Amino acid sequence: MINRILMELYDDYEKNNNMESLIEFTNKTFPKDGTAQLFIGCVVILFSRAGGLKPRYDVTRENLYSIVLAAKEKIGNTNLLAFYLDRINTEKNVTKYFKNVIYDENIEKYADLIIEYLDQFKPRFVESLKKQDKKIAEYIESKK
Repeated sequence: MINRILMELYDDYEKNNNMESLIEFTNKTFPKDGTAQLFIGCVVILFSRAGGLKPRYDVTRENLYSIVLAAKEKIGNTNLLAFYLDRINTEKNVTKYFKNVIYDENIEKYADLIIEYLDQFKPRFVESLKKQDKKIAEYIESKK
């Protein structure tokens, strides 16, 4: 579900140079305490890094999850996301979405809310098999 939403937002961003649908989706989904701004910024990074023959297929939950996690990882006293924006990022329009949030003392809290949201869409196949662990073990034993 989230991958489809991200692809549609990417199509709107790429073809129409329109951020309105992303902003509308974000405002309906996240609180405006910095979480929404962090989400928009991370999605714009995701969009700017999409490439290849079918760039919309690079716009996935897993890639967005990785970008959001960078806000929680530290190099010295700064987070990896801030390091990326200051040193590696070549897209000037990306930094404007992080202006008030990248050095916010609550950035980890904002990232946690986004990660919690993205975790709702995590594939659960292995987890469901593990819940059936006893039945699987019994089945394997019966086949020996």
